Amino acid sequence: MVQFTEEEKELLISLLVSTNFAKELVANEINDMEMGEKKLESSTYKKLIQIYDKVI
Repeated sequence: MVQFTEEEKELLISLLVSTNFAKELVANEINDMEMGEKKLESSTYKKLIQIYDKVI
């Protein structure tokens, strides 16, 4: 996995949110989980829902 500095992480998150790409990524991940295409822990699902609520 690629390692980012905190400054790089903040810039990346800002860019993803400002272009609405973050919302699309999170929505697609949630949809894949709900359709059974991806298996992740329920805690991950809950975190994704929380993130989605923040970026919409």
